[in-house]
Amino acid sequence: RRRLLPPPPQRSSRSVSTTEARWLNAPGPLHFRSPRLKADRRHLYDWQVTDEPQDGGDKASDKEAVPDGDADIPSTRKHETHEAAPAARPNGLELHPPPITYPDDGPLAAKVRKLDSWFGVAEQVVLVTIMLAVVLTAASHALLDRFAHIQIPFKDDVIRAGTFAIAMIAGAFATHQAKHLSMDLISRRMSPRTRLFLKVFLSLFVIFMVVLFIRSGFHNITNEQQFAAEDKLISRVRIAWLIPIGGFMIIFHTVLHTIIDVDYILRRKTPPERMRSGH
Repeated sequence: RRRLLPPPPQRSSRSVSTTEARWLNAPGPLHFRSPRLKADRRHLYDWQVTDEPQDGGDKASDKEAVPDGDADIPSTRKHETHEAAPAARPNGLELHPPPITYPDDGPLAAKVRKLDSWFGVAEQVVLVTIMLAVVLTAASHALLDRFAHIQIPFKDDVIRAGTFAIAMIAGAFATHQAKHLSMDLISRRMSPRTRLFLKVFLSLFVIFMVVLFIRSGFHNITNEQQFAAEDKLISRVRIAWLIPIGGFMIIFHTVLHTIIDVDYILRRKTPPERMRSGH
């Protein structure tokens, strides 16, 4: 006997195109099951995704999940207020950085620092005065020579002596400001207290080198004595005296800074350091 097979299922009025059938039944990792056709609708659907809800589309169950307006809703916890954004960090490349304060200065360090500041202000006034004298003398000579054919006889003396005086006094002022050119390839890897000991050692070395510089300046003064009879507004001997004068000013500021550093070391404190520029 032959077993009767069940009749084939009836096809929907909407037929699937050949392109859709190939895409839906394509073999490989992106294989999709062919969706079934729903007789009462004219579009493809998947029963696992587009099946109708059990309650027939009633939204009563959704409303039960939302409390009414009169319901007691617990208050949310208080959120901590966000603090203001931190202030911008100082930049070591600024032309006018904020002044450094020294809250840990002891009585001795405060007095020595004030004395060093007074001498620094006096040196700054002298520097500005000499620079103005040099600039005005050179500019006046150029204008008078161009328009009136008048030359200033002491022009060379003022410019030569003023330029040398600016170089020496500016070195002392840079020592007061602690802004000499330096390399911190090694010291930047040390602790602040170790850097303080290193600073004292380097200050003693600077004093030794400046003493040798002053000694050579006195020898230069002796050699310039033979030109003392020259008829000039500023003699070469007076210009030579700027070497020991500038050297003594550098030693003065270095000694004051060393006293402050030693005072910090004895009190086991660390003074604030200047902002390092990018290396």
